[in-house]
Amino acid sequence: MDVRILKSEVNGKATPPPSKSYTHRAFIAAALSPSAVVENPLISNDTMATLNACRFIGARVARKGRFIAFRGVEEVDAMGYINVENSGTTLRLFLGVLSHSKHLCVIDGDASLRKRPNRTLALALNKLGAKVWGDEEFRAPLKVCGIIKGGKVSLRAESSQFVSSLLFSLPLASFDSEIAVEEVKSRPYIDITIHVLEESGVIVEKEENEFFVPGQQYYSLKRFSVPSDFSSASYLIAAGLLAGKVEVLNMFESMQGDRRIVEIAREMGGEVRWDKGKGVIVAERSELEGIEVDAADVPDLVPTLAVLAAVAKGRTTIYNAEHLRIKEIDRIEGCYANLKSLGINVEKRRDGLVIEGGNIEGGVVDSFGDHRMALAFSLLGLVAEKGVLVKNAEVVSVSFPNYFDILKSISAKLEIER
Repeated sequence: MDVRILKSEVNGKATPPPSKSYTHRAFIAAALSPSAVVENPLISNDTMATLNACRFIGARVARKGRFIAFRGVEEVDAMGYINVENSGTTLRLFLGVLSHSKHLCVIDGDASLRKRPNRTLALALNKLGAKVWGDEEFRAPLKVCGIIKGGKVSLRAESSQFVSSLLFSLPLASFDSEIAVEEVKSRPYIDITIHVLEESGVIVEKEENEFFVPGQQYYSLKRFSVPSDFSSASYLIAAGLLAGKVEVLNMFESMQGDRRIVEIAREMGGEVRWDKGKGVIVAERSELEGIEVDAADVPDLVPTLAVLAAVAKGRTTIYNAEHLRIKEIDRIEGCYANLKSLGINVEKRRDGLVIEGGNIEGGVVDSFGDHRMALAFSLLGLVAEKGVLVKNAEVVSVSFPNYFDILKSISAKLEIER
């Protein structure tokens, strides 16, 4: 499916979907607890992969409106093959969970997921007593079985998901564990993991980049309400900044690092107001200026920031984002290609982008199979004289299934070409 976004004046209210990161983690904690309810989860391709993985380990799941009820497992006793499609989060978190099964499991994904390396995590799990087999970079498909025992491990976390995987699995280990992280990116995602663990009665002690996890713990999540997703909200905030006025609803404080979009937008000169008590963010059309952004903890905001930088006055430098190269695609390359396609002066670096803002005439961009490419670069159609055609736009369903319907609801002009 291709979607053409035409120059538009937007105005209206919109509610972003629930947090994908929180939904993944709440599902896993619920599946490991005796009985739990997850309220307001995101239902998307990626989170359904995690829900199916929860069933794979033996959890019973029932959907009741905005709630999903779980009867969890007393122990992980899975066996066989599971395909988690395009969800890297599911694969990595469940590598840790499946390290508690005595039986052999094979965890696989689609062609894109099979390109993503998991070597650091696999070696850490093996050192802690599990057995993980794969190619040199431990790309899917991977064989895994347990049983992970615990202990001490040091790792360089190219992805925060590696740390989160260990934090989910080690509380169930026989012995206490210590994790020393030499370098950590996307730290807020680890904070989200710890938040869900705390809600589940699981103890994790942290001191800077070291984590102590007592063994022989039990999960006891009872009820968890998933907050709205700030990375998804960033597209709606950007729509307001570029082309009119948007009120983004149900935006309350949480551990999500992407809430920093409000601060960054203001640094760029954007008119953004956040009533935290009411959970309302209002973004209005603004004259933006280029800035420097350290993206170490906000990698999912980079496509949105690249779009804002494309229309900002002057130069925007996005740095410390080399971990974007091991996402669904190499997102630095993806942003670079789409900006160049629209005639924007952009330089790519190993760890980011340097973007000179300018007028957008219009043109064609591609999702490259990555939801964040489609979500972010569609927004430039709102200000492009000739509009922007987004190729392979159906991938927005990974994290924001009703995105184009919401754009229509705030008066964006668009045409869907099937």
